[in-house]
Amino acid sequence: MAETKFYTEQFRVMDCDCDMNHRLTAGAFLRLAQQISTDQCESIGMNDDFYRQNHAVFLLAKQALQVDRVPRGGEVLILVTMPEQCKRAVFKRVTEARDEKGERVALLDSRWVLVDTDTRRILRRPPQAFEAFHFEDEVPFTLDVAIRKPAETAPAGRVTATYSRCDTNGHMNNTRYADAAADVLPLEVLTRGAVKSLVISYHNELPAGQSAELVLGRDENGGWYVAGQREDGKPCFEAVLTVE
Repeated sequence: MAETKFYTEQFRVMDCDCDMNHRLTAGAFLRLAQQISTDQCESIGMNDDFYRQNHAVFLLAKQALQVDRVPRGGEVLILVTMPEQCKRAVFKRVTEARDEKGERVALLDSRWVLVDTDTRRILRRPPQAFEAFHFEDEVPFTLDVAIRKPAETAPAGRVTATYSRCDTNGHMNNTRYADAAADVLPLEVLTRGAVKSLVISYHNELPAGQSAELVLGRDENGGWYVAGQREDGKPCFEAVLTVE
């Protein structure tokens, strides 16, 4: 059985991943976390060929980001990603980011499910080949991934799964929903503050070329609620952002 330990990687915050105040955007942080997750999986043999051979792939269901301090362009971040064994069909993966002084700057709690690529159904039990990889029994840290819809929302435009937003699966990449949610907020809110927490729930994929109608509201705690609905009427995603 392959032992899968916590995996560490170093990243430099690129200027192209920063906002107008030279701060790392929430969406860009999610992309760093996605990259280290991919790198770890590939390092233990869970690559594209492995997924194809076993007719299964990981899909992201929910994730929550907590930012202690927003990194700035040029900073070096040390990320540690920590995958947990499957529990009730859900794989939890926690990614922690620290600066060069060892101080934590952000924590991400992601919840993944395995999906059969032939039937598109969630697999309640991983295929046998996946059991060869030993994830941790218990990963410390858990963030609240619940989203509470406010009583009132208003139309807030639309988002399209354009070429630059899509990934190799042919639909909008999960990190791009964070960009779309932030773009709906009033510009002055983000110029005065920064995203300090973000929760996203993914309901149905947005295929390349298709659009989703967006709505915006405020929840009872002052968070910004953003949701998207596909052209076929199915919900696409929901997100709540807090800005300080």
